[in-house]
Amino acid sequence: MKKLIAIITIAIITIALAACNGGTNDPPETQPQTTQQQNTQASGSANEAANHSFVFRGTTITMGANPHPVLEALGEPLDESREPNCAIEGEDVSLRFPGVIVTLTYPADGSDPFITGVRLMDDTISTPEGLTINSPASDIERLYGQYDREENGFFYFNRGRSTLEIAVGADGLVFQIIYQYLFLD
Repeated sequence: MKKLIAIITIAIITIALAACNGGTNDPPETQPQTTQQQNTQASGSANEAANHSFVFRGTTITMGANPHPVLEALGEPLDESREPNCAIEGEDVSLRFPGVIVTLTYPADGSDPFITGVRLMDDTISTPEGLTINSPASDIERLYGQYDREENGFFYFNRGRSTLEIAVGADGLVFQIIYQYLFLD
């Protein structure tokens, strides 16, 4: 049980830190942007239909979308944690469900909250395309096509103001799948 709690804590911290630097060590202005990203508005809910979506328990969770309908559909999480958001003034709330952590951002200015992350935690949950934790790396290109960027075993697939980050370990297996909203200037 202590090991599970430690893993969950690390996962939540990873999501929070990824939001702080866009998921990479690159400064935000040097990160590649697709034409679609460059044409989107600055607000969290802008053009969310162009962003990545994940389906959990029959509910579509779209990066940048209003979380209220999603939360109503998913019900009570197993637990939650709160962290300051370092991309904007506000707070990130990470909600843990079986196999998934959903992160919401609540701007300090009182504007509407929005969905900023989904992290798959184990191989009981798959992406809509069928990728899971522990899938072979060869499944990535087969399921998603050409990636937008690869960096040390981390593959990034950009869509709208979001990215799908898939990480592969030295053993050739996927160990991380994260959907993230991209905070752009």
